[in-house]
Amino acid sequence: GYPGMWTAWVISELEPEARVGLVEARRCGHGPSGRNGGFVNTMWLSIRGLAERYGDAQALAVARAADAAVDEIGDFCAEQEVDAWFRRAGYLQVSAAPAQDGAWSEAAAIAARIGMPESVQEQTPEQVRARCASPRFRGGAFFPASATAQPARLARGLCERLAARENVS
Repeated sequence: GYPGMWTAWVISELEPEARVGLVEARRCGHGPSGRNGGFVNTMWLSIRGLAERYGDAQALAVARAADAAVDEIGDFCAEQEVDAWFRRAGYLQVSAAPAQDGAWSEAAAIAARIGMPESVQEQTPEQVRARCASPRFRGGAFFPASATAQPARLARGLCERLAARENVS
């Protein structure tokens, strides 16, 4: 899956003399990695739990690393000419019922507190409708650093690029 393939990619980049082997039950990317929802999300959705458990500084470090990982996936697709339909368009979390209203408010407050208010942008119902015109959506939050990709195309492209490397088998 993705963890093994990305690890093999990084090792083969950093240590070209190393021999890297991938073992899969079927073919690389066949399982959940190639059949997920295609969301390339950052950690801003989970910033509250990270801050509570590890403190603001560590939560910020993890969130920034996740932002960088999204960038790296996009860079990989561009540099390696992998047509995985990578699209950085952000992630929209919405409320469709009163119990869901404001589910993102603590994440937005923590993002602001740690100096990253642009990472979790609370949205009015009108702003949500401008992005997705559903009459059921009552408000939301926009996470601009997130992206989407076609998971099977990304897995297949990564697998093909690895197979072309002399130090990966």
